[in-house]
Amino acid sequence: MVKLKRYKTLLVWLVVFGLLVFLHGAHVLRPVENFLSLITKPLSGYLYSVGRNFNHNYTARQNQTDLTTRLDTLEKQVAELTVANANCQETATENVKLRAQANFLATNNWRAVTAGIIGQEGAAEAGEASRDLVINRGANDGLRIGLAVADPSGTIVGKITALKDTSARICLTTSLGCKLAAMVQNQSQTQGVTDGDLGLTIKMNYIPQTEKINAGATVVTSGLGANIPRGLVIGRVKEVRSESNAVWTDATIEPLVDFNNLTIVSIIIP
Repeated sequence: MVKLKRYKTLLVWLVVFGLLVFLHGAHVLRPVENFLSLITKPLSGYLYSVGRNFNHNYTARQNQTDLTTRLDTLEKQVAELTVANANCQETATENVKLRAQANFLATNNWRAVTAGIIGQEGAAEAGEASRDLVINRGANDGLRIGLAVADPSGTIVGKITALKDTSARICLTTSLGCKLAAMVQNQSQTQGVTDGDLGLTIKMNYIPQTEKINAGATVVTSGLGANIPRGLVIGRVKEVRSESNAVWTDATIEPLVDFNNLTIVSIIIP
């Protein structure tokens, strides 16, 4: 009985649906359809606007998320490339210094140990006047106190003053107390002793008053000091000071090295 009622209901709906299709095809329902369309038009426009705004906002948020992700990726890539570029430049600079160092040593037929600068000591305690550098080679590498330390171009930058198994401390030629037996490359090859002057320049002392020294003359090691060979460039004469009643003359020597840019040095073993 229940099934029969269901079939009747379904049949009624089918008949109604068929009738509506027929009437629609015969354009009988057009006035009703126009009326319904007029009534629902504002609602349809509102729903369409809401859907369009939702889609626009969703797309905008999705694009912003994608751009943020891409920007993060690009920033990481830029950072990685910056580090890689810096490493390449540093390697290239070190290679140039090593080649210059090798040429300098080969030209003079000297035996040397290559070392890297790993720190500095003394600046905080005593000021720039006595700043020393620390290198990553020591007694285990055959070094000893008093050996000359030169930059890749062959300019002496100091000498070893303290030694450990795997490291050593060097005084700079501009540091107070870093004395070197020196010689001016002039006609008489004037002899003297250099010492650091306030960490900025070098002073050459004990020059006889009778010696003629001109500004611009090159000063080199004389070879009279223990463990330091002859001919290492110390610097260039900047000024000569002489007092009429003094026995000795002294000269200010300008170093040819920027000590702040030192990264690789050679410890020369005679």
